[in-house]
Amino acid sequence: MNRAAIIAVFICLHYGVFAQKQNHAQVNGVEIYYEIYGKGDPLVLLHSFTSSHKLWEPFIERLSKNHKLIVPDLRGHGKSTNPENVFTHSTSAKDIYGLMDALEIKKFKAIGASSGGMTLIHMATMDSTRIEAMILVGATSRFGVPCREIMRNSTFETVPEDWMLDMRNHQPGGDEQIKKLLQQFNGMQHSYDDMNFTAPYLSQIKCPTLIVHGELDEFFPLEIPFEMSRAIPKSSLWIIPNGGHLPIWDERWADTFLKTAESFLKGEL
Repeated sequence: MNRAAIIAVFICLHYGVFAQKQNHAQVNGVEIYYEIYGKGDPLVLLHSFTSSHKLWEPFIERLSKNHKLIVPDLRGHGKSTNPENVFTHSTSAKDIYGLMDALEIKKFKAIGASSGGMTLIHMATMDSTRIEAMILVGATSRFGVPCREIMRNSTFETVPEDWMLDMRNHQPGGDEQIKKLLQQFNGMQHSYDDMNFTAPYLSQIKCPTLIVHGELDEFFPLEIPFEMSRAIPKSSLWIIPNGGHLPIWDERWADTFLKTAESFLKGEL
């Protein structure tokens, strides 16, 4: 057994769950890798930019008890391909709808982290009938000055060591894959149409939506989740005190998030 296989077995033993299915789907000219866990109503988990399906490992065991989890890699991330080396959240949304079609899943619930949440915003405005409920964690409707500054300063040569180590854990293609993702991320500083949802567009979202945001999110200031909450008709807003970007991965909030997410997805909130 090679090192990667040993690590995979360790992770599964640690979190107490093995994927029931691991496969690729041919969608929109790319191969989207996905894993499936559990039984029940479909729940799609979408990771953040420069991470992969592995981001959700701490939550898989709990969430798979009541849901059939579909956990993909976004295009160019993890084990998914992206031969054009171009990423937009709009295209990512079409990819995930294509994956759902390939799996013959018409309606589903979803949780998206950062870029995963932005993908869900596109999906929910493209088709207001298929997503039954969604949770947006550290997502945004638009790119403001803080995130554009971070994007401008994020290159392969300048990213912090801890971020680089994290990316190497998620990207099996190593530094070559990481360089491509960082080029795409850096290029988003010039994007003004992909994430540009005004209130009228957000008002088209019909599903119940829980917006989870860190009080100290360095990418997207609090004015953005408040704008989103006011514009999305069936929305609830949870600001996590002193939380940064993607605060639910802080051990202080993980259990509370899981309990809140389950209640929300059951329609109890």
